[in-house]
Formats: sequence, C-alpha cells, structure tokens
Amino acid sequence: MKINSPLLGIHWMRLLFVLSFFVIGQCLSAQATKEVKEIEGASAVREEIQRYMGYEPLAPRYLTLPYDATTNANVNGPFVDIGYLFFALIPILFLLGFRKRPWYGLISMVLLLGLLYVSIGNGKIFVQNQWINTSEFVNQQYENRLNTFPSNIINPIYLAVGNSYEGVNRFFKNSSGNADTFTYPIIFILFILMLFLIRQRNLDHSNTKKILILFVAFFTFMWMLLTAGIIWYGYPMIVLSILLILSSIEPKLNENESTDWLKTSIRTLGLVSIIIFVGATMIYRLSNYRFNTNKVMATQMFDIGELKYQSGRQNKKQVLEGFFRGGINEALAKINQEDESLIYRVGTVLPFFVKKNDRRVLMDNQLQNFERLRTHFKDKNTLIEVLKAAGYKYIFVDLNTYIIDQTPERTLENKYKEFMRVLYQNPKVKLLATDRRINKSKDPAKPKPGFGVFGAPLPNAHGTYAIFELLD
Repeated sequence: MKINSPLLGIHWMRLLFVLSFFVIGQCLSAQATKEVKEIEGASAVREEIQRYMGYEPLAPRYLTLPYDATTNANVNGPFVDIGYLFFALIPILFLLGFRKRPWYGLISMVLLLGLLYVSIGNGKIFVQNQWINTSEFVNQQYENRLNTFPSNIINPIYLAVGNSYEGVNRFFKNSSGNADTFTYPIIFILFILMLFLIRQRNLDHSNTKKILILFVAFFTFMWMLLTAGIIWYGYPMIVLSILLILSSIEPKLNENESTDWLKTSIRTLGLVSIIIFVGATMIYRLSNYRFNTNKVMATQMFDIGELKYQSGRQNKKQVLEGFFRGGINEALAKINQEDESLIYRVGTVLPFFVKKNDRRVLMDNQLQNFERLRTHFKDKNTLIEVLKAAGYKYIFVDLNTYIIDQTPERTLENKYKEFMRVLYQNPKVKLLATDRRINKSKDPAKPKPGFGVFGAPLPNAHGTYAIFELLD
C-alpha cells in the first residue's frame, strides 16, 4: 500500500493546529481561573443539607440532634417545629418506669443530662430577638434582659454550662472536626445502652407494645444517623411517639392492683394536658404564620387570597398579583408566549406558572453551577453570553436566597453576592418584574419609591423575587 506523503503531511499539520488551539485555550482558561478567586468551602450539599444538622464538630453534631430538633435552633420555621412535648415527657416516663429499679433510672438520667449538657453548650439562646450561640451569651453582657421568672431560672443555667463547656468544646474541635475515629462507635454504644434501658423499662408491657417501642427506637436512631436532622423524614417517629406517650398514661388493671381515684385523676390530667398541648400547637401552626412581610396574613388561619380564588371572587391573575406584586402577570405572559427558551432558576416557586417548566427550568438554588461558570469566565458579559449560547433567556431569582445560609464561612451568601454582581448594571440584562421597592430618587430630600432590585430597599419592602430577561 502506497502512502501519499503530501496528504499525510497536511493531516499532521491540521492535527497540530487543533492541538495547539486546544493547548492555548486551556492556558487562557487556566489563567482566567487564577484571576478569579474561588469561594473556599462552597458546597451545595453542605449549605443545604448540613444546615439542618449544624456545623459543630462531628461528635456534638450527632449528640445534639434531639435538642436542636426540639428547640428549632438550626433551621428556624414552623414547618420544622415539633414542639417540646417529647423533650419534656421522655425523661419523666423513664423515671416513672424505674420506680422499682432506681439504678436504671439513675443511669438513664445521667445519659439524658449528659446529652442535655452537650446540647446546651453547643446550642443557641434567644436574646434580644435573635439567636446567639451559648458561648457568645457567656462572653457578652446583654442589657434589657427579660426579668421574668423563667428567664431568671434559665439564664444562670446557660451561663454555668457555657463557662464549664469551653474545655469540652476545645477537645471536640481538636479531636473531632468533620471526621474522627470515635464518634460512630460512641453513637452505636449509646444506642445499644438505650435499647437495654428501654427494654428494662417495658418488661411489663405486652409483646405488641414492646415491638412498637423497639421500632420507634430503631427508627429514631436511623433518623439521627442517616437523615442529617431533617425533621420531615422523621414524621412517622413523631406520630408513633405521641401514641406511645398516650398509651403509657392509660390506666392499667392488674390482678394485684386496682386503680384508685388519685392514679385515675393523675392519668386523666396527663391525657387532657397532652390533648390540649397537641391541639393548641396545631392551631398555632395554622395561624400566626408570617408570610413575607404581611402581618395581616399572620393572624389568619386560612389564606384570604386562596379562599377568594376557590370561591370564584378572584381569578388567577388577581391572586398572583396579591401574592407577588411588581408586574408578575406581565412577565409570565411574556415568558409563556413561547415554550422553547430556557430559564435559570435560583430559588423561588414562580417557575410553577411557566409552561413546560419540567423541561425549560434549570434549578440552581445553591448557585453551584453558577460558581463553576464564574471561575471560568471572569467577565460578567461573557458569562451572560455563555448562558444565552446554552439557550437561556430568563433568570428567576429568590431575593431571600442568602437568608438560609448557616455556614460559618457564609459561602452561599458570597455566591449570591457574586451572582447579583453579574446582573448589576449589565447591558445584556433587563429587569422584567420584582416586588422589591427601592428609593429611585437621587435627591435624598425627595424620595421616589418604585420597584427595583439594586438599591436600598424601603422599610418592609425587601421583596421576595426578581425576573430578568437576557437581551440579544
């Protein structure tokens, strides 16, 4: 077979040209990456999932989960608030169950108090309308503390625990961190010990109830171990625990013991108290919920807008305008004129109203994809061009994205700021709608309120969303 040398030379020249172009592109890309400072520690999993569990060292991160889930300290919101019923009654049930075996009761109380000690030392306290760490509460002096009977009891406890916990906290930071060799063995040992105590506590119960109790204990352990403290993964645990508490105060008729009026009264009082607590908690959750900045809605058990829509007094556009002001209907009408352009979504529920949102919308709530793009394309105009080349035409932004950031480094907040810098005064970006109100006047003496994103928000007008269009 004869090889055509000139033709072979042309092929090699083409190959060398392509390789040279590739190498030059990689060098320029690497140079651009060096010039853009990456946000250290930025991780979508760490920002979104771990916030429910906390950012303490590994050992106290697991040991404080029952306390954190009860006090709602890590992630605040009524949708994750389970109340203090379990935290208050479980120690009492252990004590009552070990009246004939006091040593088991003593061991149970030591374990529970130890967990409470670690939890308070790593926990938070609500002072001057804000959550602060126990260590900050100890190291700072706060004026105008509530001078009430409960606060006069709680404050000294937090001060004493905070002062004595410094050495323990130093040990955990030095030996545990995000990984160690002793946290999981300790958790399994504690679980086995708690199973033994639970079994001893329920020797007099029926086999059916014993199985149910062990199932709840095992489910609770698996929830602590595998779900990162996310409350709604443990809803079966909550329901079954309430049923177990109710069954524990149910009157028991044995051959050797008859119920007298005192025991019956105590059990009846306990049952009524729990029913009142659960009912009041449900009412509190259904009402007194502040949506955005609407104080009126916080006092209503049902949403007035939804009732008006269901009753036919308002149509879809009127209800949307009531929830999201600032041109939401006009923006959605423009977006839904065609169903091919893509949408870049950062939080917000508004893509629900977009046609074919299952195909058109890319969700980047923690801005992880944006961070990768930002480190490769330092110029904001170039970054927008890249999005447009990929088919994206609109950007939906939740203006409260940074609020959920619980990381010590504030990585999500930093990514959000960088994202908004790309949109700020960008000639290739146009604002279509937002419910944020700012002062658009350049004269401080003559304020001119209007809808806008970039500027100082007016009082109670921070807003919740913004919709942008990428221009050609």
